[in-house]
Order: sequence, then C-alpha cells, then structure tokens
Amino acid sequence: MSENKNVIKDKSELLFLYENSYSMPNGDPFTGEQRYDEETKKILVSDVRIKRFIRDFLEGQKNLIYVSDKTGAGKTSAAGVIKHLYEKTFEKKIDDVQEILKKCIDVRLFGGIATLKDKEATVANVKLKNAHTQFTGPVQFSLLNPSLNKVNMRMHQNTTHFTSSEDKKQGSIGTTTLVPYSLVQIHGWINPLSAIETEMTTTDEAIMFKALWHSVNDINTRTKHGDSVFVVQIVYKNNYNKIYGIDRLIEIKAKDEQKTEEAFRSRDDFNIDFSEFAKAVKTEKVKEIKYYTEIEELEVVFRKQLGLKDENNNKATEIEDKDKYKISVTKFNFKMEEKKNSSANETK
Repeated sequence: MSENKNVIKDKSELLFLYENSYSMPNGDPFTGEQRYDEETKKILVSDVRIKRFIRDFLEGQKNLIYVSDKTGAGKTSAAGVIKHLYEKTFEKKIDDVQEILKKCIDVRLFGGIATLKDKEATVANVKLKNAHTQFTGPVQFSLLNPSLNKVNMRMHQNTTHFTSSEDKKQGSIGTTTLVPYSLVQIHGWINPLSAIETEMTTTDEAIMFKALWHSVNDINTRTKHGDSVFVVQIVYKNNYNKIYGIDRLIEIKAKDEQKTEEAFRSRDDFNIDFSEFAKAVKTEKVKEIKYYTEIEELEVVFRKQLGLKDENNNKATEIEDKDKYKISVTKFNFKMEEKKNSSANETK
C-alpha cells in the first residue's frame, strides 16, 4: 500500500463532450459498423475506445505504456512486455511484477493484469515476484457511452485502387455506414481507494485530463477524428458521496423547434443546457468543480447557469449558499508545453 502523499484522495466523476462529423467514432470489431442503439437511435462509444485515445496520446508524449504494441517488445503477450520492461527499460532492475506495472502510467490510471507462468516469471535467471498480479484502475469510464443526440446512420461507399487478387482488373467497392453528426458524452469516475493500490497521483490525474482533451483533437484517422467540446469534473467531499444520474443531466435543445435531433449537423443547430446539472451539483456532497472548454459562448452559459457571479474581467471562483454548500469552481489548464528547438539550443 502506497505512502505517497500525492496519491489521489478524492472521489470524483467526470463528463466529457466531444463531437464528430461524417465519421465512425467507435466501430464494432465484429461487424465493422458503428456501435448503435436501435431503440434510442443514439450511437455508442466504448470505454476501451476512450482509454485507447488516452494511451496513444500519452505514448506520443513519451510516457511508458503497458497496453501497447509500441513498448519495444512488439506484438506479444503480457509476459513478453514485462520481460522487455525488466531487461531494457529500467536501469535499476525491479524484480517485482507489481512494481514494474506501476511504472506504466496507463496501469496507474486504468489498472492492468499479468498472469505469468513459472517459466515466464524467470527473466535473466531472476525469479520475478508477484507473477500473478491484477490492478483495478482508479479511472474508469462507462462501458458504453451514448451520444446526446439521436442519429440516422448514412450509407457510404468507397473504392480501392489496388485489386484484391491478381485475376481482378479493378479495385473493390466497400460499403459502410457513417455518423453524419454526433455529440458524444463520456461518463467516467475516479476511485481513490483503487488509487492507493496503483499509486495514481494528482500529477497522473492532471496528465490524464489533458490527454483526454487533446487526444480527440489530435488523432490522425479520418474515422475517429473529432473535436473536444467540454469537460467537467465533480469532486466529492467524501468517498461515499454520489449524485444520482449525473450522466443524464446535460441536455441539448434545438434552436429551431422544427428540426429533429437526427437532422443536427453541427453545434449551430442546438444549445447545450446545463441547468439540471447545475441544480444537482449544488449540494453539500460536492467540494469542487473543475471544467474546461475553448468555446467562449459555451463557457459563459455554463458559468451563468451554475450561478457564478462574474463581474467584468473578474471571474468568480466559488458558489455558495450559507449553511448548505460552498463549492470551489476552477478551470483546467490544458496548455501544452512547446517543444524546444533542438538546433537552436545547440548553437547557444
């Protein structure tokens, strides 16, 4: 059990909104089609997809990742990755599988598992301890996360340049379905008890939120690329506190009452309403609210509906109702550090 003073101590929940246009935010691995709820007509995005966003971004930032094909061990088993980490990555040899896993930020965030057989647990004639290890990650997302708007899928056909076999003279034609527009809401939570086991720190938490925001904007694939819209974290006073149905409180309302949700094609078609969310979080259960958006008018709406009394350039930092609640409100800092010009530095 960790004695690190920076380990996460507060329970919290988060809501992350991002949008996609004419894309496939999360395809089903068996059908290749977008995950879709036929009853509600809303698309679905899995927790695995969101964790992959974050892992890929963090790996691009040179963080050590356990669940990845780019560890240096290549496409291999957990035993292969652990062996590689033991032999190649750590200058100071660590002979405990648990400690090896906790060196990887994705394990500290999302957990991890390793079940090494006796032969696999011996590396370079060293018997690794805790060969059977499982961590439940402090950071979790809902298994499937629905879009806030209803969607009518659109069929799309495309052709390939290369033929599928030597006897073919033309490329093949493929058919798939696309999402014309969706505003997806991701619901997640952070458990401080699990953080004790994985040693997830407040620094890890800050890195995770920044990665969540930037990963959607930066991903280089035509089917998954999107735009981050809004994120909010609700930090509770006690670990047993919980607001019922926090993921069902942010609503969207059409600007034109004649236009259906299925006809939405951009944020210009609707308003985001935080009024029910604002009512729910104004409680003695909540001690802090953190948020971020780069859309100025959306930030104005959120702060106004939350009840923050901004004056000119002075933004309020808390909402209060004497004898009931006093909640701190802060804005995340997601600014990325600029990479230094190595050639310029060399000349100095």
